[in-house]
Amino acid sequence: MGSRRRGNGKLIQTALKLINDAPAASTSRETGVHVFDASAGEKGVFLPVPDGAESVYTLHYLDDAPNEEQRDGYTEQDVLLPSVVSGFTARKRYKVWEGGRGSAKSRSAATLLVLRAASRKTRVLCTRELQHSIAESVHKLISDTVSRLKLDSLFTVTNTHIRCVNGSEFIFSGIKNNVNKIKSMEDVDVCWCEEAESITETSWRILTPTIRAPGSEIWVVFNAYDTEDATYQRYVQPFDKELVATGRAETEQHLVQRMNYTENPWFPDELRVEMEDMKRDHYRDYLHVWMGQPVGASENAVIDPLWINAAVDAHVKLGFIARGVKSLGFDPADTGNDSKGLVGRHGSVVTLAKSWYEGDITEAISIAFATAQEMGATDLVYDAIGVGAAVKQHVALLQGRDKLMVEGFTGSNTPEQPDTRYRGDKAMRDVFRNRRAQAFWLLRDRFEKPYLAVEKGQYIDPEELISLSSDLESLNTLKSELSRVERKRGATNNSLIQLESKEEMKRRGMKSPGLADALMYAFSNPSVPDNFYTPLKYKNQGYA
Repeated sequence: MGSRRRGNGKLIQTALKLINDAPAASTSRETGVHVFDASAGEKGVFLPVPDGAESVYTLHYLDDAPNEEQRDGYTEQDVLLPSVVSGFTARKRYKVWEGGRGSAKSRSAATLLVLRAASRKTRVLCTRELQHSIAESVHKLISDTVSRLKLDSLFTVTNTHIRCVNGSEFIFSGIKNNVNKIKSMEDVDVCWCEEAESITETSWRILTPTIRAPGSEIWVVFNAYDTEDATYQRYVQPFDKELVATGRAETEQHLVQRMNYTENPWFPDELRVEMEDMKRDHYRDYLHVWMGQPVGASENAVIDPLWINAAVDAHVKLGFIARGVKSLGFDPADTGNDSKGLVGRHGSVVTLAKSWYEGDITEAISIAFATAQEMGATDLVYDAIGVGAAVKQHVALLQGRDKLMVEGFTGSNTPEQPDTRYRGDKAMRDVFRNRRAQAFWLLRDRFEKPYLAVEKGQYIDPEELISLSSDLESLNTLKSELSRVERKRGATNNSLIQLESKEEMKRRGMKSPGLADALMYAFSNPSVPDNFYTPLKYKNQGYA
């Protein structure tokens, strides 16, 4: 079968048939169904379609929906998929589809799995954290997909299973309420985890070793709810940088694709109206529901997620350059369960953010000092409580005569410059409970300003802004932590602004905000002389 092109799809070069690693002799003889696709090349899960095959489904990956003239060129066996689905026929242990509503994630997964099941014997476990009834599963989606692909004559649909004449089977079961059943399952070729944001770490530890057949795959489909959730930590966080840059990450074992409605060529008008209404009236909800961004702050959050989003690449959007102090904030972590954090800034622009768990305090200090040298830092500000007390002495041994200003930050201290008026009103001592509350609230004020500048068009001095570079290694983690630091209510001295402690955050299931604190430290360096650097300037003065 030669090369051919349909509509605006990608060039299809080779005829391939859906299989696992079994010999070709026993593949599709019972159904005669084959699939024509070249998106995964020789590493795909398909074999060439034999000469003379009649029932051949052709996969097309499109950036745009075909117009009327192009549609006339397709038949019922031409399968149209979003271009970002290209490559998901590759052999990967983990295939992850992450993003918001209307993206065609689940529909695309169902399409590929039904075709795979029709072309050769495949056992598919369709699961989620909890499934109280078959109505809560993807049973209807699979059944509808069978009908849409005109394969009803090959499949039998019951209330609990969907089976193909070649022995393929779709099984539907929750994890948490069927632990023993899940553990005892054998020969599962594909495990499809739908609404996987709810799957806990305990459930992943049960499920993953259960899917152990040769060449077996785990498909993960979800809209991230919280960056601290087990699914996000397993399948998105390790690839954060690549996903921010390109929307896709790939390793030998993983293929992770970020999909939103913007990648769906067939996004329906009915959903578009709903999306636009939410975008206009409830923008924060829109970012989660439609754009797949993890849920942000509660009503007690210090920094609004909308402000944080506006700060991403604010220096690019507004046209100012990084200039001035290079300060590095360092959270060495008080306990072994907390991550260590480093955040560096050049003037108003945050240029570095990374976190890690490995190593002891001495190794962490060495990493912080080496990072300070690499970025040419003028200041290193660290958490002086607990294990952090050793930082200054150890850095002094490392740096010798190098001129790096090293300062400890003690959050329980009284506010700095206590008699200075906050925003021209009350004295700092009459506004903030302690130094930590003061520093984080001043950071909050910085984040509000790029929102006013970028979204509202107000002119604000660049030195008063903050910009988060979009290429930060741990950008999403930093954004999440910033939006989860909350104001403490109902405490002693309630008239003063006070923050939740790290211990209180842990009690409500939040990890210690190491990166957020490191960012706070980076903007808490001692004041520099007025003539240390020239003021930052916009490329276009008075852009407002």
